[in-house]
Amino acid sequence: MNNITPELASGAVKDFLISQYDKKTDTEQKQLAKAIESNDFDKITELKTTLAEAKEKYSVANWIPDAATRMAKQLNFGTHISKGVHPDAKGDNVSFNMENSLPQTIVGTRSIDSSYIDANGNAAALPLAAFFDFEVNETTKIRDLILADNPDFIAALIGDEALAMMYQQTFKNALQNIITDPVTHERNKQTLWVTNAYEGMNVDSFDYINVIPLYPSVLTHEVYQHINHLKFSDENKAARDNRFKKSVEQQPYITLNDLATLQLGGTKPQNVSLLMSKQGGRNYLLPSLPPIIKQERSFKLSKSAKTIFGTAMEYNAREAIQSIFKSIKDTRNIVDVRDARKRAIDEMLYQIFDTAEIIRSTMPAGWSKDYEFDYCEQLWLDPKRADLDGEEEFEADREEDDSWHSQIVHRFARWLNTLMQAEFKEIASDFGDAEHLEWEREIEDMKKRYERAGKGVFL
Repeated sequence: MNNITPELASGAVKDFLISQYDKKTDTEQKQLAKAIESNDFDKITELKTTLAEAKEKYSVANWIPDAATRMAKQLNFGTHISKGVHPDAKGDNVSFNMENSLPQTIVGTRSIDSSYIDANGNAAALPLAAFFDFEVNETTKIRDLILADNPDFIAALIGDEALAMMYQQTFKNALQNIITDPVTHERNKQTLWVTNAYEGMNVDSFDYINVIPLYPSVLTHEVYQHINHLKFSDENKAARDNRFKKSVEQQPYITLNDLATLQLGGTKPQNVSLLMSKQGGRNYLLPSLPPIIKQERSFKLSKSAKTIFGTAMEYNAREAIQSIFKSIKDTRNIVDVRDARKRAIDEMLYQIFDTAEIIRSTMPAGWSKDYEFDYCEQLWLDPKRADLDGEEEFEADREEDDSWHSQIVHRFARWLNTLMQAEFKEIASDFGDAEHLEWEREIEDMKKRYERAGKGVFL
């Protein structure tokens, strides 16, 4: 607070009371201006009397003694509040001390440098909380002056030096909220933490620490303000609104998904605390859901299998195959149906080629010699075998790609035709040479697409 001049410190009290007077009498001041304009002398007299009473109420000589002797006793300040757990709880609030010796790894109120402090109690005494929270400048609030025992601020409280010191100490005690005899309430929750659980089997001999959780309202208010800024700031709103406009430079924007709110205090959040009232009782809940674990579909090779076009591949590509079945059941000869069928076949081919690539890249060189796979599929799925000593014939056969490539294409078409005939038994005879050739064209087309992308599936 080195940048706080004596003038700023001594004028803080008057500035606050002027702001309160203007805020509370804004309507009357506007009415007075209109009454003067219209020469309504009775109304002018009435409003001037009301404003004079308000000015007297918000004078330093009247407001400060009332705040120190009445309001300070009716408000409970803290960073962690009891009523956040239950609005009827009458336990103590606690002001978290940043010097408390907690491990650095614990995240909580100690992890933030917050300018907020919360309070609850008699709603009529809440102006004292506004007094403590009044900004002297961009970095300092009145409560900072109080906690620092600023002499210029103390002198501005009242002309009597002894009374000024007493009021200052009253304000400081209220802010620090040092608790020597903690009080809890039946509405507060309790957690019994056993300290000697492994020292004996007799429950009666167990010792406990009674942990009473309080609501960290300063921390949750910081989170509330931060999320509101992310969601509703002018910059984020403009970026989101402009995302479909080609004439505007696109900017990244923030979207927070799966955000829930917890309402505290019902229709009267001010009964919980000052900060809760500012939030309208809304508290944001970030998602803390367990992860969705998807079952890994690892294609397992069978040593007795002669081809990958079998039951395992059918299971691996089952969603795509079901999509193909669905498109065939739709007998409408329209573009949407034909496109859906084409996409389903493409998806199935992608899965087949991806499975083949996993086998080709993860299995050791020469693995196919211990399996019963037909020779054309050995040439396809075990390319590293060609690099082994004594496998010159295998290498030469792989280079003669026309023959074995065609065999694999034919095997795929025959396998898919068999699936169609098994699914559509009543029209099984319809899946003949024409369909077989169509499946071959599909895989040839997919093969060329891979090759154009530099990802040959048979290399």
